[in-house]
Amino acid sequence: MLSYLHGFHAGNFADVHKHSALVLILAHLQKKTKPFCVIDTHAGAGWYDLSSLQAQKTGEWKGGIAAVQHENQVPVAMVPYLDLIEDFIPENRGFSDDSGAEGDVGPDGDTYQEPPLYYPGSPFIVQKMLRENDHLALMELHPREYETLDRRIYHDRRVTLQKRDGYEGLVAMVPPAIRRGLVLMDPSYDVKQDYARAARSIIAAHRRWATATYMLWYPILEDGFDHELHAMFREIPAAGGVLCSEIAASHGGGKGRMLGSGLLIVNPPYQLDEQLADIGEWLRDVVHLPGPGVHFQDWLVKAQ
Repeated sequence: MLSYLHGFHAGNFADVHKHSALVLILAHLQKKTKPFCVIDTHAGAGWYDLSSLQAQKTGEWKGGIAAVQHENQVPVAMVPYLDLIEDFIPENRGFSDDSGAEGDVGPDGDTYQEPPLYYPGSPFIVQKMLRENDHLALMELHPREYETLDRRIYHDRRVTLQKRDGYEGLVAMVPPAIRRGLVLMDPSYDVKQDYARAARSIIAAHRRWATATYMLWYPILEDGFDHELHAMFREIPAAGGVLCSEIAASHGGGKGRMLGSGLLIVNPPYQLDEQLADIGEWLRDVVHLPGPGVHFQDWLVKAQ
């Protein structure tokens, strides 16, 4: 259940899809002077060294963030995300944090052959966009990921971290003291039950904090587990609606392989649908999918 490590997949096409949407939502929250709160239920290790053997073993980032960065013309809506990624250098990136550098040997015996290339996970994307009075609440259950993340964010008073299950933790933590905000849920989906667990957790949280924006990422598989997810989200009485954005291969890949990336966004900010449409149509043809790419976007619940 706790076998998943995002370091093998960091910077892939799903991260590009998810994190470009995350930056747009955070930019919207920044438009008002009132503070905002972000709850990240499955935080991971915080940032990743794409030159490590862990990342090089799969090389998924080459068909994701690297493919995007090699393009000369990008949608306007992608620019804030790409600027943040290009400028990201971890402050706490020593050997003890498993970042790796050329010639270093990591804790698992990995030898790093290239200079480090860093990619921020959602905790550090959010942290870079926090203002003085904003707050980020992180949850991570995996022991190794939690310990790594704890070392990396220890110095920031705006950030809190709990070692707990993100599904139950979310419901327990809402509504937060700061009532403007975003919930990001990005589970590992190690088991198919995670689809329903994620939906139930967000539905329960929405009952208690109905004004927040909720963004759930999910993998699109040949097995079609996301169909039940869509059905459950159609029942959320969200005044701001529920938006679905997907980038996937129409076919291709082996059994169990991820075909694409999906986002379900409850109460999306104004014009996010237009921005994600531009991004999705562009990413479909730029990132490396396991087959011919398609982009799908629709309102599962229309905004009132």
